[in-house]
Amino acid sequence: MTVLQPDLPLAGAGALRLRWPLAATLALIPAGFVLIGLVIRYFGYAASVGDESIAGFPMGMCRWDCGWYIYIAEHGYHHFPTPGMNAAGNWAFFPLMPVFVGLVHMVLAMVPTMTLATGISILMAYVTSIIAWPLLGRDLKAYTIFSAYLLAGPWSIYFTTFMTEAAFILITTAALVALERRSYLSAGIAAGLLSATRIVGVFMSIAMAAQLLGDHIAARKPLRSFIPEILRRPDILLGLLLAPMGAFVYMAFLRWYVGDGLAFLHVQRAWARAYGNPLMFVWDALTDFPKTGWIPTFPQQLAAAVITGFVLTAILFVRRKWAAGTFSLISITVPLFAGMASTLRFTAAMAPLPILGSRLLARNWFITGIVVLGFFAADYYVARAWIDGALSLV
Repeated sequence: MTVLQPDLPLAGAGALRLRWPLAATLALIPAGFVLIGLVIRYFGYAASVGDESIAGFPMGMCRWDCGWYIYIAEHGYHHFPTPGMNAAGNWAFFPLMPVFVGLVHMVLAMVPTMTLATGISILMAYVTSIIAWPLLGRDLKAYTIFSAYLLAGPWSIYFTTFMTEAAFILITTAALVALERRSYLSAGIAAGLLSATRIVGVFMSIAMAAQLLGDHIAARKPLRSFIPEILRRPDILLGLLLAPMGAFVYMAFLRWYVGDGLAFLHVQRAWARAYGNPLMFVWDALTDFPKTGWIPTFPQQLAAAVITGFVLTAILFVRRKWAAGTFSLISITVPLFAGMASTLRFTAAMAPLPILGSRLLARNWFITGIVVLGFFAADYYVARAWIDGALSLV
């Protein structure tokens, strides 16, 4: 009997009927990458700082927005102005991840916030790997690549420190799984949490509508019957209504707390964000050639991430993944109106894209092994770049 050959069903598994050897394999693969990724990033951290220690490792990996999230978890949101910092408040950072960490920290007060947040982020990335199994076509090669991507890959720093990306990719994956099963109420609940994680989470409601319309057309039903059919489905209506609820609740809080329900948007002025044509932003970044050498500049790296994201999004549409494609397209495009900042991070955490990429790369076990080893090497160098302040990683 091979490792994945069915034998005894899991107790209580019901219709899912996972088998013990497969369940154990699915649990152990990302667990192994958790350990490998921690070791790789620790060596990157140790090579980049002069006073490395295991105790200082979590805080040593805290860069950029991480400091804002620690403050929110420990003290909550600011009144204006920001104490001891600049004219910017921390309202730009949506509440789900830092508030969740803060609530857990109230229970486990003896654990430093950053250490606790690191553990929570890693756990979220681990769970993301497992629940993505059906979206990965139940292909163990794709599952291995995706797990390595999250926990020991080039952008694993986003999913294993105190940032919102771990929560964002987890909840996005949960919403897409629910949509694959046509469970629109569950998808709406997940989307509501997603919209409390990052503002682009509200676009999951549009993705849900795109999936509904795609299914309607695929069933060769007339367009005129689309709205009446939805109106006869209370689960769909409730799901669509719940999808943006997290953002609305946060806006209501800001209106009560600082007098501006759109403070998360207006505070962007403090970072001197300039709004403009996304195509021009991408073109300007792409043509920002290095003055010396051949290594792409930070703007070129961001442009490469955006273009890769659009290519993968196009493949999603070709494969008729309407919800995943719609959500990816809007969530990549909208931030581009404010420039190229953070576009690599946004693209890396767009769940449909690494899931599709993992499936495309999972040709055979040899290629899978090469990809995973490449991820390990990239994890080390990206961790060092993260600590050293590489602007493309912001």
